[in-house]
Amino acid sequence: MSRKQPVSLSTRILRDIAIVEAEARSTEPQDVGTGFTIIKLQRHQPPLATLVAKNAIGAVEVQAAEQIALAVNSMAPRGILRAIDLEKIARSRQNDNEWPAHVAFAVRNYQAWQKHWTTERHFTGNPMLQVIWSAVVDERPISVIAQEIGHGRHKTTTAIIAGLRHYATWAKMVTGTQAIRWIAEAHKVFDRRLATGG
Repeated sequence: MSRKQPVSLSTRILRDIAIVEAEARSTEPQDVGTGFTIIKLQRHQPPLATLVAKNAIGAVEVQAAEQIALAVNSMAPRGILRAIDLEKIARSRQNDNEWPAHVAFAVRNYQAWQKHWTTERHFTGNPMLQVIWSAVVDERPISVIAQEIGHGRHKTTTAIIAGLRHYATWAKMVTGTQAIRWIAEAHKVFDRRLATGG
């Protein structure tokens, strides 16, 4: 008898989209709401589901999100997670032999990527790590993330896509000119400013 495998992030997103679409197509005589109501409901979906439904992200970005989620859940499997707490856990954990190879690989990729964006945040105020954490780990709606970081929905959506693509380059999911382009795009989403004051 085989153990039931955990449902991947991409499978869960596609399943949720299929359920919503099936409900929308239902022929039962019920008021599904105006177009405005439907748009409001879409704004409160997990961001990856929204982006997959709009074909704004593809397999590479979803794979990047899955690897981030795997790394985060492996490093801190219990309790409330925050990006700052995970940074402390990452520094204290020396031995990744307790993980299967694919998990250790994901953790190493995530730790290096997280360190990059933590440093970037410190020097320029770039909120990319917070954006990706909120989108992938917390699954906050795009409108909520936009409010939290003080930017509009469009820029927040662009940041989620660019952040996932940037991670994909760090994890060597893409290489060559595409990787160079995606790295540059991720650093252009937010204005670079020098951190001020103490």
